[in-house]
Amino acid sequence: MRNHGPSLLLSLLALACACESSSKPSEPTHETPAEVDAGSAPASTSEQPAQLTYWKDMVPLFEQHCLSCHRAGGIGPFRMDEYDAVKPLAKVIAHATRERTMPPWAVTSDGSCGNFADSLALSDQEIALISAWAESGAAEGERGSIDLPEPPSLGTATEVKTPEFVPEAQGGALAASDEYRCFAVDKPDDATGFVTGYEVLPGNSEIVHHVVAFFVDPERKSTGENGEEVAMTNRERMQQLHEETPSRAGWPCFGAAGDGVEVDALPVVWAPGQGVVSFPKDTGVPLSARHQIVLQVHYNLSDVAQRGKSDSTRVRLRLAKDVKEVGIFMTEDPLLGSLYDDNPTTLPPGKTSTHYTWRTSAKDMDIGDMQGVKLYGVMPHMHGMGQTYEMTINQNGVDDQCAAQIDHWNFHWQRMYFYEKPYPITPDTQIAVDCEYDTSGAKEPVRPGWGTSNEMCLATLFMTVPRETYKAPF
Repeated sequence: MRNHGPSLLLSLLALACACESSSKPSEPTHETPAEVDAGSAPASTSEQPAQLTYWKDMVPLFEQHCLSCHRAGGIGPFRMDEYDAVKPLAKVIAHATRERTMPPWAVTSDGSCGNFADSLALSDQEIALISAWAESGAAEGERGSIDLPEPPSLGTATEVKTPEFVPEAQGGALAASDEYRCFAVDKPDDATGFVTGYEVLPGNSEIVHHVVAFFVDPERKSTGENGEEVAMTNRERMQQLHEETPSRAGWPCFGAAGDGVEVDALPVVWAPGQGVVSFPKDTGVPLSARHQIVLQVHYNLSDVAQRGKSDSTRVRLRLAKDVKEVGIFMTEDPLLGSLYDDNPTTLPPGKTSTHYTWRTSAKDMDIGDMQGVKLYGVMPHMHGMGQTYEMTINQNGVDDQCAAQIDHWNFHWQRMYFYEKPYPITPDTQIAVDCEYDTSGAKEPVRPGWGTSNEMCLATLFMTVPRETYKAPF
């Protein structure tokens, strides 16, 4: 796998679905609906709209968009499959849906910019229906039944975890309050095949900013500063990096699995707000017996109250014996990559809106010679100053086609979005990204970097190639 320069990886309402939360929403004040004057004649049924009720109107929406998390034993902080639990929070739910903070689905999903699989997004009509029900008194109606969706699950999965570790801020302009740490983790001897899904369970969600997994062949040659092979294996290079801080587990790793460590595959990319991830059907990332799993954890320690606390993060991998198409994760972020230029790109301070845009081709991503490449998914990524994000694809050299759009970026809710149908990729296919930021709170130019006070304009792309044309590493 190609490393593009440095590592290019990486108080909402407590209606949390994809991310665990220890906080609970405050109970809103709500008015009791006014009683009907018994002496007044009812309006004609042909003129009076039917009353909206929980059982008739809300339950079908909640089944589709909410109840996989907001249920007994779910990760949502309250239940939505019980009327008595929902009624006091009806106006909070309506507000969260109007603001589109819930359900946690950031990309536009009305067909105007990409067609995504398994969308949780509510339509404008559905949002209006929830608001109307809440404002009219959140009536229960005649009791019915609820069809609870199956909760997200990986079934039987292989689990690996990092050691108990106390991160320390590395300091400097690029990671003032952050630490990037890599850990070589043990995996079962029989853990081979293809990763078809994953789940990341941070031990301390207050400090874990992102998690990435790499598959590394320990006996593969390491590389030098300009990408040339050196007289050192990956195993020896990882040990050398560890010896920089021998009293602490793991090693520092801004650059993917560590500077000079060559990576075979990148099957896991996790950021806050992401739950169980299942790859498109019949696709997976190969894991061989010789592979070492390296987990990169980005710890954010900007909250001084969290400093000195430890974490042990678990990663669960679902494995299949074979797949039809092999998954490849590609990462692109020229903004971050400019750190290796003589004059790195910066964002101007004091702007309520400023943009950074980039464009690349399949050829530039080193996949131009591959046959049958398809783009199946994207995970947008910016930091706290991000506002909007748009990715386009150009397949004919003339027209840019909108492929992913986020109108309201939220750093705390990020995920991989998969398409209903993949985009075919040819050598001339171009991918472009426009990131918008609000730097009004910055006094100095904002530098790209790995720290959460720096910025990124990252696209993590999930692509596939046919199994028969892929040279398997096992």
